[in-house]
Amino acid sequence: MDPEAVAAWISDQPGPQEPFASRVLQGSDLQGTARPRRVLSEHLPVFPAPMSYTAKLRASDRPSTLGSRERSSGASGRTRSTSPVKNPDDLLKLEKPVSWVTPDPRTLRETVKVTGSAQALQLFDNVWRVIQGEGYLPRELKGILKEELMVNDARFAPTDRVMVTSQKERDDACHLFPSLGADEGQMLGLLSLYHELNTVRDIAATTTQFINTPRSEATWNDRIQGPILRLAVSGIPHVGAENITQAAIAKAFVLAARGELETLKGKMIDYALLLRPEKPLALRIADFVDGFEAPRTFNQSTHGVLCYEPTGVLIETKVDIRRRAEGMAQLGIWLASWYGRVARFAPLPSADADTSTNLPFLPVLLVVCERWHLYFSFDRGSEFEVCGPLDIGSTVSIDDSYRLLEVLRLLAGWVAGEFRGWVERCVA
Repeated sequence: MDPEAVAAWISDQPGPQEPFASRVLQGSDLQGTARPRRVLSEHLPVFPAPMSYTAKLRASDRPSTLGSRERSSGASGRTRSTSPVKNPDDLLKLEKPVSWVTPDPRTLRETVKVTGSAQALQLFDNVWRVIQGEGYLPRELKGILKEELMVNDARFAPTDRVMVTSQKERDDACHLFPSLGADEGQMLGLLSLYHELNTVRDIAATTTQFINTPRSEATWNDRIQGPILRLAVSGIPHVGAENITQAAIAKAFVLAARGELETLKGKMIDYALLLRPEKPLALRIADFVDGFEAPRTFNQSTHGVLCYEPTGVLIETKVDIRRRAEGMAQLGIWLASWYGRVARFAPLPSADADTSTNLPFLPVLLVVCERWHLYFSFDRGSEFEVCGPLDIGSTVSIDDSYRLLEVLRLLAGWVAGEFRGWVERCVA
């Protein structure tokens, strides 16, 4: 979509009924009690207004589980209270604070634009197009989906999807469909799309079950969040979706804080989209990392693949709406420590004058049960700023799952494109 057309479309949109300026979200705004679990979620606004969201959370008077802990101080001989990092406003106590702000869509687009990255702006415009309901359903399955979902033609992609298949898959197709000849590639693509549709159907049905009968976060991750992420990256070469719930921040990269804060290194996130490059670049990354003094890792964690596979999108999942604020805090800690780590190796300038030396932003995703929200984090020098959210879909229906899948593919494509280019400059 033409970026100028997108900008013009956004400019014509009326502002929210209750305008609000960009501001730091306070932890108290986001705490509350769990929603009624047997009510299926309705499609939320693209930018949910913080006050209306708070009102929803405060509708119940059940007690909150958040609070502070007390520890004994040997130095003072008395008990003092420490502050667990469970709210976004706790991140303001970091030496380099993390602020969560909620700009309107046109302001967020302008924020992305002023980074000077054409690829970043194209990513935003493509995500916005999908949010508006354009071109995210596979055109090849229009004969099935148009009637099943009762949707208009605008929701279908204008062109066929480029399917990524291995030589082994193509050889197998020749044996399975010998009469097709040169058409076996097309048949293989249709089979892949149909398999994807059935996976989406299963994810949507399972989501409905889990909404009506609550499950643990681990079960949601295993049956819903993990599968939708793997499905999204399956057609993007050299990008993977990794469960990193056991990854901790290395001691060398634990954030410094002002005042009394709990140890931050134990705050983990659930998933990341990783760059998994082909052998030549993988060897360059390994040589680059092995040249460091300990800890030898590209990211801020020494857990498994995180040593050599750069993380391009960070993802935190929750299954209790009361813990949404905690999820924001965990994402804030993780992204700030990641920025702190990569700040130690500045990339070389690009030969292309239109290519930014540094990353324009780092995308982060916050998932609460079936709903997914996208934020963009920026390094402002004196602080980190996390802007959003964009409501990019949910897994509660087939249509919304496809919408979510398309946005996740766009993010994976950004990892394979602009993010990869930045990594290449780092290890040059």
